[in-house]
Amino acid sequence: MVCLYRSGKSFWLSLSLPLTCALLSATGHAWTFVATTLLVIPVLDAFAGRGSPMLGAQLERSTDRQIPCWFALSWAAALGIAAYKSITAPPLQFIGLVIACGVLSATAMAHLHELAHRSAVPWRAFSDLAFTVAGYPHYRYAHELHHSHLGNPRFGSTASIGTSSWYHAGRSYILALKASLDPSSYKSRTVPRRLLMHFFVMLLLLMAPLVLGAWQVAIFMLGYALISAFIVETVGYMQHYGFADQSQSDAIHSWDVDFWLSNCLLINNGYHGIHHDDGNTPYSQLAPTIATLPGGYFHMLWLSLVPPLWFSVMDRRVRVLSKRRRRQHVGLQDQLRRYPGEVS
Repeated sequence: MVCLYRSGKSFWLSLSLPLTCALLSATGHAWTFVATTLLVIPVLDAFAGRGSPMLGAQLERSTDRQIPCWFALSWAAALGIAAYKSITAPPLQFIGLVIACGVLSATAMAHLHELAHRSAVPWRAFSDLAFTVAGYPHYRYAHELHHSHLGNPRFGSTASIGTSSWYHAGRSYILALKASLDPSSYKSRTVPRRLLMHFFVMLLLLMAPLVLGAWQVAIFMLGYALISAFIVETVGYMQHYGFADQSQSDAIHSWDVDFWLSNCLLINNGYHGIHHDDGNTPYSQLAPTIATLPGGYFHMLWLSLVPPLWFSVMDRRVRVLSKRRRRQHVGLQDQLRRYPGEVS
């Protein structure tokens, strides 16, 4: 167990999510997957505690780099099984399938995000299609704009202190969508044609079931995409809460998560700060920065859904971190004035 805890092999645990969802959806037990993911995993995440499963460069030379690829393919298979079962599922089971695939798709975004940063064209193309299926046809462009405009709420994700997750989620999605469709967001002053193609593909995916008489599949797709988008935007809220309007190059723009199981299942998505420093850094080489959340993603998701509790925990952390950062900045400026030739 200790070897697994400190080994990059632990990232393979993430495949348990799509494989379990596929099995339980096929056997009519989608609600079991929902309960396991939202109730059992947070307990296991707390029990495993803080830690890092990464192996750095060693992992990059191993087959473990294939994990996001296998996860994406398994996720697609799970969605296909659930979509097929949704056609004849009774109402309660149908709702379970929708929620299960919405939760699974939210976790899949971490793996698809990794593929989107890969240099291989096939996997980048697959990730774009997968984002579209998950309800984010604009994800690649909105994500790139987010990277280049950190701390600017106009491009989504970033939330001002005192903003609730319920208000943020829908607003962030719409802002990111508007920014990606705004010609002024791009140097070329034109909306990328590929982005428009993604929306066309999404329309085809929704229309096809209706044409084939499987209207349940269309409702299923809309339902799980809505749940997935809400969770993804809430995770963005957790990652960037309280860091709005910080435009300095050395400003802190995100919170990290250093809980072992969260990073195993989401392939180090918790180490968000260093990802913003260099978006092409492989997931195995990410590491925590100075700003960390007090819990794992699965804990903080529940906390974010209760705004008074979230504010009581996070607002003070934001203020303390901001004050500490300002003192460090003032101290550095003072040293630069006193010893300009010695401080770099």
